[in-house]
Order: sequence, then C-alpha cells, then structure tokens
Amino acid sequence: MITLLIYLLVAALVIMLAAWLLPGISVKNFGWAFLAAVIVGLLNACIAFLLEKLGLDATYGAIVSLLVNALSIWLAGKLLSGFTVKNFVWALVCALVIAVCQWLLGPLF
Repeated sequence: MITLLIYLLVAALVIMLAAWLLPGISVKNFGWAFLAAVIVGLLNACIAFLLEKLGLDATYGAIVSLLVNALSIWLAGKLLSGFTVKNFVWALVCALVIAVCQWLLGPLF
C-alpha cells in the first residue's frame, strides 16, 4: 500500500512537470495532479483489461501502450475540472514526457 502511495505521489509530480513544460496541459495544484494520477491509472487499467478481453495480451507493445496512456490522459482531462488537456496531440506529448520520466525513475522502483 505504501508503494502504491509513493508511486501515485511521484506520478502526480511528473504530471505537474508535464504541465509546467507543455502549454497544452494545465493543472491547478498538486491535489488535482494527484487525482489525475489516480484517474489515469484507473483508466489505464480499464483500457488494458478491455484490450485483453478483445484478444490482445498485456504486453501489446510500446506504441500501443503510449496510445493507451495518451487516451487515459485525454479522458482524465475531460473528467477533471482542475486538470485540462487541450487535445489528443497534447495528451500524446504528455504521455511521452511521462514515459521518459518513468524510464529515468524506473530504477528507483
């Protein structure tokens, strides 16, 4: 449980970083970034489950994974008033920023 909380806190910080770097992404404060991290994680899990039920296995590749993350980010932007994403292209760029941060921080987890 502590590991999940730490992971979500780091994900919220990465979302704050992405919002600072990218003009198409904005977040009101850290609380909204944390909520966005939770929503994106839940959406990723749901979309991955649906893809698995459609016959794709869980390791469907980096490109599809990036697109799933972008879709989750875009949907979270639609659901949360404190986290906005201008369009899917910005969600895709945000997903790239998050992927790079996950790659850099991967050895810590």
